[in-house]
Amino acid sequence: MIRTAVAIAVVVVFPALAGRSSGAEPAQAVQGPAIPVSAAPTLESLSNPASKAKTGVPDLRAQMLHDAAHTVGFRGGMAARTQELLRALNRRADTLAVMFQFSPLVSPSGTIPPVIVAAKDVATFTPDQVRTANQVYKIEREERFVSVPPSWRDYVVTGLPIKPDVELPELPARPQNDQEDTLWKAGVADGWQEGRRQADAILEVNFHRIVRDYAGMMTYAKLLQQGMISTTRVAETQQTVTGDARQIVLGDTLRRVTAKAGFETDPRRWRPTMRSAAASSPGSAASAVPRAAAP
Repeated sequence: MIRTAVAIAVVVVFPALAGRSSGAEPAQAVQGPAIPVSAAPTLESLSNPASKAKTGVPDLRAQMLHDAAHTVGFRGGMAARTQELLRALNRRADTLAVMFQFSPLVSPSGTIPPVIVAAKDVATFTPDQVRTANQVYKIEREERFVSVPPSWRDYVVTGLPIKPDVELPELPARPQNDQEDTLWKAGVADGWQEGRRQADAILEVNFHRIVRDYAGMMTYAKLLQQGMISTTRVAETQQTVTGDARQIVLGDTLRRVTAKAGFETDPRRWRPTMRSAAASSPGSAASAVPRAAAP
């Protein structure tokens, strides 16, 4: 079975708080979700709020400068981090090209397989019943025609600013004195760090998606061999000449999907297949890529 081994493990350790009463055993702690905790305002911050008297800049002007500076910093930080990530990805281009080979998956008719996601040990609960399943398969993304087989680049760069250019606001929206310059630099610094984090988050999501899609297409191929899912049916029609008085088309060929892949619910029609124990999972190798991509 093909498994997608991409996951982010977040371990939160809480200190044990237990009391012992006379002659009683300590109660066993029951773990649960952590209570969200945010930074609370301090007496100092509430007693000394930023004001025109301290910054020398009107409140409306200060807010405008902060928003503009934050936007510029966010775009700049995201663009700078993207360039770092792209350089790291380019150094691993050969490895990624071997790990994610979509070309052999495209059918002769030009369709790319559907993406099948699998889940194990699934349980659903209602107040009066519980339902469990050993394994669940689901068509996450249907088959589609493609003119060119996708590559890893089509996935990992989605949503990232390839061009590092950052447009600055008009001159009136830029700092005009030392006080405004201080506000501007603080806003840019905050936005810069946020933009870098956003670039990392986008790349992580993209890698999750390419691993899911590639492993899901391989799962479709496995289920097709086992007779657990039907193949995509494509009809083709050819006409020597089509058109009208203003335009003619020679050798007009039309392909269209007449039947999409669907699961076979009758297990008597399934076919058992032999699988080598040494077979490797593409998802397991791909799981290390997001960490390796960061310089």
